[in-house]
Amino acid sequence: KPSECAPAPDFMNIEFHNEYWQVLQNDNTTFYFFGAYYDDRAGIPKTPLVRLLSMVNVYGPEGKVPYPTTYCQLWYRDRVDPVIVKATDHKIVWVWGGAARRYFPTLISCPLPKEPGKPKAEAPEMISLVVDRCDRAKNLLRVVHEQPERPERPEQPQAATGTGNATARRFMVCVKAMDFPYADMSWRLIEWLELLRLLGVDKVVFYDAQMHANMTRVLNDYRDHEPHFVEVRPMSLGRGEPHSPPHFHHYAMGADGFNRILNEMIPYNDCFYRNMYKYDYVGVFDIDEVIMPLGNVTSWRGLIELAHRVPDYERDSKNCRNWASFCFRNAYFPRYADRPKVYRQLPSYYYMLQHVERTAEHCDRYSATKCLHSTKYVVGLHNHFPLFRAESGECAPKSVPIEFAQLQHYREPDNKTRLINPVLDDNIWRFQPQL
Repeated sequence: KPSECAPAPDFMNIEFHNEYWQVLQNDNTTFYFFGAYYDDRAGIPKTPLVRLLSMVNVYGPEGKVPYPTTYCQLWYRDRVDPVIVKATDHKIVWVWGGAARRYFPTLISCPLPKEPGKPKAEAPEMISLVVDRCDRAKNLLRVVHEQPERPERPEQPQAATGTGNATARRFMVCVKAMDFPYADMSWRLIEWLELLRLLGVDKVVFYDAQMHANMTRVLNDYRDHEPHFVEVRPMSLGRGEPHSPPHFHHYAMGADGFNRILNEMIPYNDCFYRNMYKYDYVGVFDIDEVIMPLGNVTSWRGLIELAHRVPDYERDSKNCRNWASFCFRNAYFPRYADRPKVYRQLPSYYYMLQHVERTAEHCDRYSATKCLHSTKYVVGLHNHFPLFRAESGECAPKSVPIEFAQLQHYREPDNKTRLINPVLDDNIWRFQPQL
């Protein structure tokens, strides 16, 4: 049926951008939309709402920069007319300054009005953003609302958490866009995935930004045989650099490193919001990083139980019961190519098992840290820590002391003086038989 205000978007008029994006132009402001997600988490203020994940050519906090007025058209199944609300709360997932000709990762909120006679707001099927309330939209995004799913593998025996609740916690890992067109890291990828599995990770999500053929074969094999464990999603740069095989995308990322870093926030947050109802904790990692529990703890589930109880490094958090994230200090495990192997019995393609010498000093709590983020409280993710959280009673991220766990980072440090006098750290050998 025709609508007097906001007719349904015409498919032929939707403005697609660089394969996986859609566009809205409002005066001098350009919005590129990547995804839309329904958020009704109990601990998050001002929910329920739909969040639009976008890249916008505006940098600065809301109220201090002139975001133009826009409206959200919320489309529901079996209804002719959309529900129309004003877009609010532009959260830029970047806090280190802007630059010309850049687009910045931004979460835009569309609050859902409560409907009379219903206990909670219904999740819309799709959403559009427009300049005027009654415009025929030129963008239309499916609203992702992934319900919790039954685990594929048997649950581990339940254990009491640090907050007094008995639950079997579930973990997933989000990986940034995979840009390895020339380097074959396939053997390292397998070792890394299987170590995550041993640590208790239930799912790993990758974003394809052109990989070596062997790495593509590895991920395709995992995806085909274990889709509950590995997922591979498509990706392109928000500013518009073509995702053209085999080289252009790689050179575009190399030519503008800042643009590449800004675009990294998109897969992290897309992955988080697609999976936040299915998992308790989400980690954001590269394939040369792993959070390693120490001592008698050999799983992330056991580490989270411990993390609730141990002190916060350099902070007093004795009055906290819940934290947005648990973060772990970085220790580099360089190649030391001129040194003999420590573990001679293993073939060289076991990269992490072979590299058991690390820098003597850990980084501080802010440098190159990585975290496990609670899906109850986190709102916007950076690759090192959450930039936005609920602030509804939970505490800021806790830095777990290095005697209990560390981030093992298999690369050379930027500060080469750290390479001097390495120490032997063979904690990973606890997993050697299974791995």
